[in-house]
Amino acid sequence: MKIISEKYTSLQNFSETFKNSKPFPHIVFDNFLDKSFFSELDTDKFTIEKFKNAHLDTFLERNKSNSRNVDLSNKIRILVEELNSDRFVNELRKLTGIDELFQTSVGNTALSNYHEMYQSGFVGTHVDHSSEPETGYPHVLNILIYLTKHWKESWGGSTILANKNGRKIEKIVNYIPNRAVIFLHSPFTFHGVQELNNNEKKRSSVYVDYYSKNKQPYKHLNLDFKNVWFKHPATFILPGISDYFKWKNRSYLKRMFKHKIKSILA
Repeated sequence: MKIISEKYTSLQNFSETFKNSKPFPHIVFDNFLDKSFFSELDTDKFTIEKFKNAHLDTFLERNKSNSRNVDLSNKIRILVEELNSDRFVNELRKLTGIDELFQTSVGNTALSNYHEMYQSGFVGTHVDHSSEPETGYPHVLNILIYLTKHWKESWGGSTILANKNGRKIEKIVNYIPNRAVIFLHSPFTFHGVQELNNNEKKRSSVYVDYYSKNKQPYKHLNLDFKNVWFKHPATFILPGISDYFKWKNRSYLKRMFKHKIKSILA
């Protein structure tokens, strides 16, 4: 069974494009999954039951469901297994130059590999968790694949790539079915999801994280921000300065404070 399109079975040829992309290393692959495999994906029929998983409806993560501790459909499970295979991870090493790259063993438990978002949903600009849940090694790379088969650009749901402080949108990667986005993850690679404004479709995606045994994983890259890794929680950028002083947002302020202090010390 072919899962990934033959065009992307060897990623080394895309390495320079990945490394030189701004605002931080990333690459976009259209028609990423094999056409037959993508046509058989059952995301329209498969729905996460909200009471079984983390359904987020907060100030900065609205109307989104994560699949943690939820049994995935057969096809989605096969896709996630392929993205975590030794063969594919080896290709990611060639793409990124991160030699000690590895996949986590926690599966769809401590982390969530399948996400759904619904009408008016969005995710604010943020950086994710910094470390592999079991080993503590650096979180250095993400892959995101858009799975909903029919989508209009006017419906939103695009991925936002921001500058090093998360305040300025530098690039928007439109949500196009069967598009993959692979991007570096560091304490300064802020990203998010634009608001959905459709009443017809849920936004489905597969999201897999990768890690490195090297505590200085970015040293070979020419970045427009500090070339360092440090431990930090998932950290969001609030829309305005006044938002940090609202009592309901105190947890976001605490995370941002930790991130800022560690950034200075790094």
